[in-house]
Amino acid sequence: MGVTRLKRKEARNRQKATQRVKDIKRLKSFVTVASPYKEVSGVIIEDDKN
Repeated sequence: MGVTRLKRKEARNRQKATQRVKDIKRLKSFVTVASPYKEVSGVIIEDDKN
């Protein structure tokens, strides 16, 4: 009976470890997007409509 319990525990640990690695990879990755304003100075001046 102890062997079955250990096998279940091992399976749960594998699932948790796999999910943890996926989460770490997902959180570390980031997407770089080119700025649509790279021709402009980079400063966006808003119109004053007061």
